[in-house]
Amino acid sequence: MRVIASLAALPRLLALTLCLFGAQALASYASVPDGTVLLSSGNTNRYLVAGGARFFIPSTQWSLYSGANLVVMSQSAIDAITQIPQDGTLLREHGYAAIYVVVGGTIWWIPSPTELDHWDDWKTINNVPRQWETAFQDYSVQVLVRERTGTQVYVWIAGAKFAITNASDLAYYGGEPNVKTVPLGTLASYTSEPFCGVSLRERSSSTVYYLGYHAYAPTTLRKYAALWAADGVVPDGALASFPVTTGEPACIW
Repeated sequence: MRVIASLAALPRLLALTLCLFGAQALASYASVPDGTVLLSSGNTNRYLVAGGARFFIPSTQWSLYSGANLVVMSQSAIDAITQIPQDGTLLREHGYAAIYVVVGGTIWWIPSPTELDHWDDWKTINNVPRQWETAFQDYSVQVLVRERTGTQVYVWIAGAKFAITNASDLAYYGGEPNVKTVPLGTLASYTSEPFCGVSLRERSSSTVYYLGYHAYAPTTLRKYAALWAADGVVPDGALASFPVTTGEPACIW
């Protein structure tokens, strides 16, 4: 591996930015080219740069990037680099075929070669190390999406899609300018059931519900009235299908 160099708003706008894209929206992109490996000067940590973001490389995978350019930086400088790549970045885990594109602060599966051609073909795919999805498991990321060539708009949060069915809801989430285009067919893999452990409230309600399971019914997601802040807001009626429980549910038991 070749060493190149040693490198050393308004509150409302800030709140909207954090809601739509998470805290990583405040981090910066790397100043080195994609494909570069960053080596921490304070320890042995290594990171791949892809889409301007950093991806931690487990020591067992260092050899996969032995031919990459190596740049030495302080750990604090590396930590200041975002973990969320720029929109349009194509990602694929080493050893796997599935390809994803980053849109709106999260990842979307590209289901076919035809669709991949629309997202810049095979030339710019970044092969990233394992556990790369960890950075995208942020329940505060909320994004308006519509499939390419589609018409239905959804608000996506915590692995679930909720249909936007009226102009009022669309305006509440920022309107048409905030709608992101995602690959055709990618939304088929999502339902209106979010990840276990997320806290949500409906738009017109102040009640926050924590969603999880009970050991006696491990396949039924339930909602529990919580006393903490919501990770995000969903359209009215979106949580109606989840049964209420008076005992706090869990995700691990």
